[in-house]
Amino acid sequence: MIPFSKYSGAGNDFVLAAEEQLAGGDPSDVARRICPRSTGVGVDGLVVAARDAPGRFRVRFFNPDGSEIDMCGNGTRCVARYLVDEGWADPRHVLLTGQGPIQAEVGDGQVALVYRLRPEVEEHRELETPDGPRRAWLVRIGVPHLVLPLEEMPEGPIGELCRPLRRHRALGPGGANVNLVELGDADSGSIRTWERGVEGETSACGSGAMATLLALNGAGFAGSELDLTTRSGAALRVARLGDDSPGGRNGGELVRLSGPAVRIFEGRFPRPA
Repeated sequence: MIPFSKYSGAGNDFVLAAEEQLAGGDPSDVARRICPRSTGVGVDGLVVAARDAPGRFRVRFFNPDGSEIDMCGNGTRCVARYLVDEGWADPRHVLLTGQGPIQAEVGDGQVALVYRLRPEVEEHRELETPDGPRRAWLVRIGVPHLVLPLEEMPEGPIGELCRPLRRHRALGPGGANVNLVELGDADSGSIRTWERGVEGETSACGSGAMATLLALNGAGFAGSELDLTTRSGAALRVARLGDDSPGGRNGGELVRLSGPAVRIFEGRFPRPA
């Protein structure tokens, strides 16, 4: 059996497990079996952690379809709390991901991360959508996100709008996550995300919130800090902290993501045969 913990980051839920607990099993296979809501634990992804050095931990992220991704904002916040809950880490520690090192700070109910990113932002002034041409941004920050501002957020299902955009030819062969955004003002708004690998809407998406800030702040529609209410009702706060190198050439842009992350329950799951 595989011991695991289920965590929720603003409603985005994950199975957390130590690499050693997989006993050499293929984490992609584990993800395909453990993530489904009808036959498994029922989560948006699998996060696997391992000790690297004092205060530093290696982290890998897997979608329910078994695909591995370089980063997952809410998954990273959940694993930061998991490591503290398990006694592996102090409240301040470093997580090593495919996107690079991430500074984590775990507080009471809240977890904040500081990413060093080299974002690629591509504007599409008239992207073809099921509702007609719209202005949108493709933001690559380890994973690709399409940011689509709307005057009014849909109240019902978003699949009819998001499913064709997920694999839109303008986004390249891998497609992208799709983020629908309604801004209340320059400092706040709401967001709903349709995620690759999940192939459906999730209750929240941390990297989608960061991509939204990078796109809309860069275009002058939002400030340098943005509070985004997710589908779960929980809020994620994202902030651009500036460049971490003199002259802005050698380092990367620092972006902070903060919000709630909590343990839901612990369990054991059969190892794949």
